Amino acid sequence: MVSGHYLEKVRRLSIRVHKKKIDGENGLSAIKCLCGAVILLVPNVKAMSEAIESHVAKHLQKVKDPKEAQTEAECIRDDLITKILEKASE
Repeated sequence: MVSGHYLEKVRRLSIRVHKKKIDGENGLSAIKCLCGAVILLVPNVKAMSEAIESHVAKHLQKVKDPKEAQTEAECIRDDLITKILEKASE
């Protein structure tokens, strides 16, 4: 028979292991933008692309200069795509 103390110890260890796997809210995988915004990952490439472009558009609202806006958009896109690929390879 297994003691209650042992079961409690195993349960706590299990909780710690599961918490390390959680990236975003509610246990969903997510990436974090340079600005700190959290973007949930979805398995649909089209939907993920739309989420990235939507977030890039938020950044571009703050930039007045067109050349600077283009550079900012490329930087944000590259960073988010890199993070998505790193997550996918885990």
